[in-house]
This record gives sequence, structure tokens and C-alpha cells, in this order.
Amino acid sequence: MPKGDQVRRVWGAFLAVVAFGVLALASWMYVRSGFGALAGIASDSMDIHMDFDVFWRSARALLDGGDVYSENGGPSISTNPPFWTVLVVPLALLEPITAYRVFVLLAVLAGVSYVAWTAEELGLRPAWAVFGAALLVFSNPFLGTLALGQVYPLLALGLVTAWIADRRGKPLVSGAALGLVLAVKPQFAPVLLWPLLRRRWRMLAAALASGAAATLIGLVVAGPDAFVDWLAYISSRQPDGYWDNHTLPGATARLFRENEFIEPVALLPWMEPLAYVLGIAIIVLTALRARKSPEMGLWALVAASLLASPISWHNYLVLLGPGVLLLMARGRMALAFLLLALQLIPPQWSEPWRGESTGVAPLVLTLYFCILVAHWIAFLTYGERAARDSVKIGANRSVSEE
Repeated sequence: MPKGDQVRRVWGAFLAVVAFGVLALASWMYVRSGFGALAGIASDSMDIHMDFDVFWRSARALLDGGDVYSENGGPSISTNPPFWTVLVVPLALLEPITAYRVFVLLAVLAGVSYVAWTAEELGLRPAWAVFGAALLVFSNPFLGTLALGQVYPLLALGLVTAWIADRRGKPLVSGAALGLVLAVKPQFAPVLLWPLLRRRWRMLAAALASGAAATLIGLVVAGPDAFVDWLAYISSRQPDGYWDNHTLPGATARLFRENEFIEPVALLPWMEPLAYVLGIAIIVLTALRARKSPEMGLWALVAASLLASPISWHNYLVLLGPGVLLLMARGRMALAFLLLALQLIPPQWSEPWRGESTGVAPLVLTLYFCILVAHWIAFLTYGERAARDSVKIGANRSVSEE
């Protein structure tokens, strides 16, 4: 056996052992916490479903002619643009808890759909497809996003639509889906580099057109003042050191400046601006890599967008699930298993470390940041050679544009 193959087998075995260990530990913590995420989904308290509560109140304020981004009667303000508030308006006609139940049903359907669609597109064997789907659906990010009432399963479905349409040579459909995702969550704007650097001009034009049209709808329906209020609010948000924020600037704020959650390792004010510079470099590096690996390029750019953003919560990993399934389909089973196991780690792991004044605590509380970095590196180092060297499953059906 060639030495290179031996090294890969040993490395794969090591990753598999680590993954089993992480899976066992995560399962133990989840059981010990009393199945917290599932209990949260079943709760009738809107305080538990705080993100959806904000969406509902903003939509209700829009219906009542109030201020969408301040006087909505809730404890916090929506970070999503007016277009998303317009989409939630039909649910605002229902009672809050009923509206939440309907939203969760839609989110579950979206989550199951994008996982099944990705597995079918990649030609995953049924056993592996069920295995991957089960770990993704019962992962902490997916259950957490359902409990809070977040939008990420719907966005993941939009990204999968764009990705599969590109593979099937439908640039207009792909671009339109991509633009709608960006209209709801503009922080993923770097994914526009995916069609740009590959010279998919029709896809890029469709993305810009659909995103602009959706934004215009929000602007017209909610009014210019709401749009200005949203811009002012999101521009004022900065990472505060909270342990669940898994971005590079968030980790830097936690480690190197005063914050209300943990005592930093050291006070280095220059580290935070450096983190933003490194974030831009990460996006550029990922975009250049995406030219050589268009199959994984979209998911690598999504991961890079999360890393570079000032604020991204751990539940955003829902958006990276299709990339993990792609690793499975291309023979990177041990690596994919490890990433899936890491996604199962519940938030209760952080409880003993919150508020600690030891130098170790802020380092430990960067775990979710490290998990995001692991996803990004796995996607970044994926090459088309992985597809050639493994069994040819789910051949790429994309058609080059003239």
C-alpha cells in the first residue's frame, strides 16, 4: 500500500475515534440537561421562542402602522431587513404561540427537504443518507434554531436550491434563489463571489436582480424610515464577548478586551481591528479557492461569511449541513462524522465556565468558534481531486455558460 494511502487511513481512523468520543460526550450532556432543546420547542412561553417573538411583534407593528424596529412592544429589535418582516406578516394575523407552531412546522419541512434534496442530488447511499440526516436534524444548531424560532432552515433551503440549480445548468434559478437569501440575511453577501469569480454572469445578474427586487418590496411596504432604522441598528451592533458568538471578531472581543461576560486573557485593543482585517483575508482566500472547487465553493464561502461577521450565533451552523453531506458523498466519512458529532454539543457545556475569572475560561468558551473554524477548514481544503479519487457519486451536472 502506498505510504500516502496509509497516512490517510491512519488519519481517518483517528478522526473516527475522536468523533465517537465527541458523540458520546455530547449525548451524555444532552441527556443530563433534560433534553433542553426539545423542551424548548414544546414550550408555550414566547420568552423561550424569543427570535420568533421579535419577528411576530415587528410584523404586528407593521400591520398596526407602528415602528417596526423600536416600538414593537418586545424586549429586542429584529436584525433582519424589512423584507423579512413583510414575509412574516401573514403569521402576525395569528396568536403568537399559534404563529410560532406554524413557523416551526415550516422550518421542519424546510430542514427535512434540504437534507433529503442534497442527499438525493449527491447520490448518497440510503444508509449514509439516513445517518447524516438524523445527526443534522437532531443537532444542537437545528433544534436550537427551532426552539428560538429562527430563519436558518429556510435560508439553508434557499442556498441548496441555488447550489443544485447551478449544478443542473439553471443559472437564473440559482441566482434568483441566492438573491432572496441575501435579501433576508445580507451578511452572506460574500457568497456573491461564488458566481462572480466563476464568471457566471447570468447567475450573478439574477442574484442582484432578485435581491434588489425583494429589498425594494420591503422598502415600499415598510417604508423608507423602517429601512433607515434597520441600517442604523445593524451598523451599531458590535461583538460583546458572549460565548455563543462564534465569529473571529467575537472570539477576539472575548479574549482581548473588557466585556461583561468573561475576564479576557489579555487587554490588546489592536486585536479586534486585526480580526476584521483577517476576516476579509479569509473571505478573499476562500473565494479564490472556490474557483478551483466550485462544488464546495458555496459552502466554504458561507462558512467564511460566518467567521468574518461581527456577530453569528452557533445555530447558524444549520447553513453548513449540506457541505457536510457533500464530504460524506465524496468519501470523507470520518471528517464528516466528526463535524456532525461536534454539531451535537449542547450549550450546557459552557455553564461551568461562564463568568469565571481564570485565564483558561475565555479560551474554553471559544469552543463554538473552533467548531466553525473546523467546518471552514474542511470545506476550504476540499478539492475536486477528492471527487476524482473517491467513488463517482452524484456527478456534477453544471453546464458552463457562454
